[in-house]
Amino acid sequence: MPVTYKIDPSKNLTSFVVYGEISAEDILSAIRPIYENPDLLPTLNVLWDYREGVPDPLIRDEDIEKIASYLSNHATKRAGGKTAIVARADLEFDISKKYEFFTRLKGLSITVEVFRSLGEAMLWLDERD
Repeated sequence: MPVTYKIDPSKNLTSFVVYGEISAEDILSAIRPIYENPDLLPTLNVLWDYREGVPDPLIRDEDIEKIASYLSNHATKRAGGKTAIVARADLEFDISKKYEFFTRLKGLSITVEVFRSLGEAMLWLDERD
């Protein structure tokens, strides 16, 4: 699978790292176990790291909206949480910004921000509102 994840309960953070090309279905396959497994609780904060990966160039807006819709059905589990996406290249950045838009459109109770560097993303995740 092109996505691995690690949960750090001490930071209330789940980090997803993408390797190679990833599709919308790969993303859904990575997040479903966390939201659907009663033994795992979603952390308040999430980091998606695309520094070693790229989204499928054929990914469509409908695919991005499908991910946002899935999460909107489970958003109460992370109400008030943050999702940081690290996307250095333009393609990943643009697709991630579309995802950010769809989460706002659907009124998710989490905040999504897209960053060009891991350091900026981690600083933002560590900020207290």
